[in-house]
Amino acid sequence: MAASRCGHTNMYHYHGLEVYSTVGTNTMQEWKEHHNPIVVLRNPLDRVMSAMLHTVANHEGKQFNSVDHQEFFYQHCYPYLHELVGINFRIIDFYDLDKYIPRSDDLEQSYRTDSHVGDATVEDVHVMNEFYTLQDLEREIEIYQDYMVTKERVSVEEWKELTH
Repeated sequence: MAASRCGHTNMYHYHGLEVYSTVGTNTMQEWKEHHNPIVVLRNPLDRVMSAMLHTVANHEGKQFNSVDHQEFFYQHCYPYLHELVGINFRIIDFYDLDKYIPRSDDLEQSYRTDSHVGDATVEDVHVMNEFYTLQDLEREIEIYQDYMVTKERVSVEEWKELTH
């Protein structure tokens, strides 16, 4: 599983699926029940920043151009890691994704923001929206940090064996 702004478009291309189609993909429940669930994890603050680069008109004031942009923003950085609590899965670190799924100059892939928040805090990055709170994002960071320490990583070699 790769959430939006976590390599999901690249996953579609890699697996030969029609981009953003539901054909050949799994629901969250099917993913949870899979015998070998794997998730690509990205720092939630970098996800927010990446989504902001697509949707926020005034970064300093963190203002959206329109309601449509706010919804797009949410779809691309919503907190979801709490949905994975209690599930046994392995991870691919988003920042190593190019080792697993090389980007191709032949394919039009998603816009690469390479956003890194550096030393920014949750308060610095959080954008007021109607879909989730500052506390939701803080919890997302806590879960992410825990997963990065406690979850087993899938090796590049094993990934290639599983997917080819």
